[in-house]
Amino acid sequence: MLLLCTIVSGQEDDSEKEIATLLLKIEQSHKGEKLQLMDSLSNYISSNTNFENDSIVKATVQYALEIDSIGIATWQTANLIFFQNNIKGNPEKGKQLFLDFLETSEKTKDYTALAKFYIEGGDSFFFLEDYDNSIGYYDLAETNAVKAKDDRFVGLAKLYKAATLSNWGDFSESSRLLQEARKIFQKTNDTFNIISSRNSLSVLYSQNNFFKEAKAERDEAIVLAKKIKSEGHLVSFYYNAATDAGKQGNNEEQIKELKLALDASKKSRSPEYYEAMLLAGLSIAYSKIDSVSVAESYIKEIEKSPEQNTQGKNKEPYLDALKHLAFAKKDYANALIYGKEHLSIKKEGSHFEEIQRGEKFLADVYEALGNNTLAYAHFKNYEALKDSIGNVQKVRGLSYYQTLYETEKRDAKIQAQQRDIALLDAQNKIKNQLILFGGIGMLAFFAVVVLARSRNAARKRQKLQEDFSQDLIKAQEEERTRVARELHDSVGQKLMLLTKQAKRFGDFEIDCLAGNTLEELRSISRGLHPITLEKLGITEAIISMVNEVDANTNIFFTNEIENIDDLLSKETSLHLYRILQEVLNNMVKHAEAKSASVTIEYRNNAVEAIIVDNGKGFEYSEKLKLATSLGMKTLMERAKIIKSSLDIRSKNNQGTTIQLIIPTFK
Repeated sequence: MLLLCTIVSGQEDDSEKEIATLLLKIEQSHKGEKLQLMDSLSNYISSNTNFENDSIVKATVQYALEIDSIGIATWQTANLIFFQNNIKGNPEKGKQLFLDFLETSEKTKDYTALAKFYIEGGDSFFFLEDYDNSIGYYDLAETNAVKAKDDRFVGLAKLYKAATLSNWGDFSESSRLLQEARKIFQKTNDTFNIISSRNSLSVLYSQNNFFKEAKAERDEAIVLAKKIKSEGHLVSFYYNAATDAGKQGNNEEQIKELKLALDASKKSRSPEYYEAMLLAGLSIAYSKIDSVSVAESYIKEIEKSPEQNTQGKNKEPYLDALKHLAFAKKDYANALIYGKEHLSIKKEGSHFEEIQRGEKFLADVYEALGNNTLAYAHFKNYEALKDSIGNVQKVRGLSYYQTLYETEKRDAKIQAQQRDIALLDAQNKIKNQLILFGGIGMLAFFAVVVLARSRNAARKRQKLQEDFSQDLIKAQEEERTRVARELHDSVGQKLMLLTKQAKRFGDFEIDCLAGNTLEELRSISRGLHPITLEKLGITEAIISMVNEVDANTNIFFTNEIENIDDLLSKETSLHLYRILQEVLNNMVKHAEAKSASVTIEYRNNAVEAIIVDNGKGFEYSEKLKLATSLGMKTLMERAKIIKSSLDIRSKNNQGTTIQLIIPTFK
């Protein structure tokens, strides 16, 4: 449930003022204008408050239906379902709202509203572990989002379906959908949901016991979540880290992560949503290390709000905490009662690992009571589930593990050099000179010999120049590779060690500094040798580079980049990447542009790349003559190597347009 709970924080005083202002305007308006204001107020309440004013959202739905605005009614009903699912923690009520409004919603042609409605309805079924219906409604959400041309909802539908399939055990399909969702969120610069997709990936790793990979993915995502102050994401990350620690028997680490999750939840939009689950987790962890008094203190915290924390969805973690506390106190009679009730609840769902742990707990209780017959029976159930889960993890885990996208996480060595660089106009064949016979005589013959020698010399000079340029570029790539490898293997490893030591000794400032330095080092290493080019292909590497420049400069980028992965060789892809890298670097350093566009498309058997900016421009002919314009000359040389045409059009104060056409010979 943590995975799909999205959190938006807001200032309470500002919210009250905004709501009061909109309410005043609503009182003074009628019909269409009134509905628009009510719709705006309802959206503000759902996005920027704790949703205390859900009665306003209900009134908006009712008024929208009265004046036959089904699209707005559908959208706001979806907000009400979200409120029940993610803030009240009552997906059963969310499901009922969804089903009651389903027939009405199908009358609207507002496909964006329908996409949101189906996503929230799918969430209700997901939280209730009805994965068949959940996936069906996520599919409908995606279908309507495509009709609406709304990339965000397409990405969300894929992301939530991936989470459902992950719980269902279909890891390969889940991985594929996560990759598709991630690409959409990167294209739309949706940082929040990029973090969500990384969260889902870390969960996939954890479900298959790849704890090291899960931690690496999670740690990087935590940095992003802290930057945008997404407390809901942080709760999820810390809770999942605690779960992994518990699976590995590291109770102290589990307690530390649960406390971090609890602290983050208190800063979130709905701390009461997480309270019972986190307090129960802490009580269980302390019970396991025989800290009975501390475990009891967390139980008392839970019982301060019994209606909220011990009923409904929170009854299961509450019983889990009670059974472990009773066992730690050697109160085996109550441990048995709580354990049986808890197991019966878990058997209603499909979390087989938790059912497995429930069987093991009852085996331990019966053994403590001296009832070896029943202890053995439950232990057999435990072992059967353990073997079944283990086999599934091995088969499915190995099949999906190779397909998961990995960006800068593998320690594989970077290849030392690029091979087989193609030459542009490798050699111009020199035609044999016909020697005229007869009356032209010795003078004509001498002229022909001189001309032939001159052309041969020119050809040799051209060949030497091309060889020199190629060797220079090859040596440059090899040196970049070597430096990148040294930075990664030497300095990077030491910085990672420094980060671990800082965390170990609790030195936050050194930890922060080391972490930032390590990230800068990785950025430099990526610039020297684009590992994304090898791992994800030229298309994703270019998108990643453009997005990085977009995120770290004041230049506004738009891009239309087709998938060209199968059109170019590895060598051509590297040169294309380096040409675009040089152009973007020049743009950032010299152009003083406000906006730019990057277009890459395949047409007429060629890949065409066009980069346009509205900067101050330059006189191209003069720039090319300067001895200092090495970057410009390198661009021309790389274009020759890949047999491409490079056209640079620029004038002072008129911006710059660069066109590169690469033949594919397909």
